[in-house]
Order: sequence, then structure tokens, then C-alpha cells
Amino acid sequence: MTKAKFSQIKKFFSHFPTKKFAKGATIFKPGDKIEEIYFSKSGFGRAYTKTNFGENTLNVFKPMFLISVIHHFTAARNDFYFQALTPVEVYVIPKSEFQKYLADNPEKFHLIMDYFFSSLLLFFSNQGKIINGSAINKVASVLLQLSHDYGDIKDAQLVVGFPATHRIVANLVGLTRETTSVQMSRLQKLGVISTKRSHFTVKNLEKLRSLAELGE
Repeated sequence: MTKAKFSQIKKFFSHFPTKKFAKGATIFKPGDKIEEIYFSKSGFGRAYTKTNFGENTLNVFKPMFLISVIHHFTAARNDFYFQALTPVEVYVIPKSEFQKYLADNPEKFHLIMDYFFSSLLLFFSNQGKIINGSAINKVASVLLQLSHDYGDIKDAQLVVGFPATHRIVANLVGLTRETTSVQMSRLQKLGVISTKRSHFTVKNLEKLRSLAELGE
């Protein structure tokens, strides 16, 4: 989806009140009813499940919108935890207002479905790499999706406004922090990325794509 189309969606949601969550806060847990539509204004979160073997983070970076849309159209039970990875602020829209918006603006309905399904398809693609890939596949794949969702061209470089600390990336891909640190350092030595605490820069997008593919 183009930034212009995304801006059209965000413009609608910006008319509604926001709610803030502190870093590390649990926003929802399994069994909670998701009775409104949530759209991120700022910050980053994750959706994850818990098993006897530990946590399983879903490789979705705008999970509250995607899951709340699913709950808008179905009566499915929420089985996920939602956690704020950073301070998070979201627009909160009553389902009745969202339904009216879709009914009154059929062209916007298609726009939102485009956004929803393109994000879902990218999730399916990357989830296979997260589950089956090697450590370098996992880390490269998650950075590639972040680049897709949050990347912006600045001074002829792809800058991604996501705090890709080793702890957060490890959390997202299900690796230890030590293993993640090794792979992040490898990517930097290969000239694929450079990192700062608040963002990272992709210096070689084609190489990052290549390393995200299974079998590398």
C-alpha cells in the first residue's frame, strides 16, 4: 500500500480519541473482549501466545488493528496477549462508527481491506521464515518486514523508525538475546544494516531480502 493511501486511512482514525499504554504494559490477554477498533498512532506492540514451552511472538507489528478488525467481522474469542514494546498510543473507534464509515464510504472499505490483507499476506510469508529458518533467516526476515511497514527514504537511505534493539528483535523472532546479537552484528559487518537505539538503516535492501530467504 502506498503512503498516500495509508494517509487516507489514518486521517479517518485521527478524528477519534486516543488511549496510551506504558512500555511493557499488557493491553489485552486471552479471553478479553475486543469491542472497539484500534489503530496505532505511535509506538510498537506485539501479539503473542503462551505455551508450556514459553512464549511465541507473532510476527505482526500492527497487531491491534488487524486483530480488532477480525473481531469486528467475527465472534471469535481473543486468544492472544498484546504487549506494548515501547510507549504506545492508539486511536480507539467504536465498532458502530467503524461500521457506519464502511457503509457510507465503500471505496474506503476496499482501501482498508487492501491494507488488512496485504499485511496479512506479508505476515504469512514471514511467519514461515520465522518458524523454519536459520537464525540469520529469522533476524533478516523480521528486519525486512519492519522495513516494509516503517521504512522511509531519507538522504537516499532506507531509515526504519523502529527501536531494533537486540532484546526487542530477540523477542520478536524467538531467539536468545545472545544469538540475536551475533546475527545483528553479522548483518552490520556485511554492510546490510547500521543501528541506533531509536532506529536502524538498511544499507543493502537486496542483500537483506536474500538473507531472509530460506536456504541461505
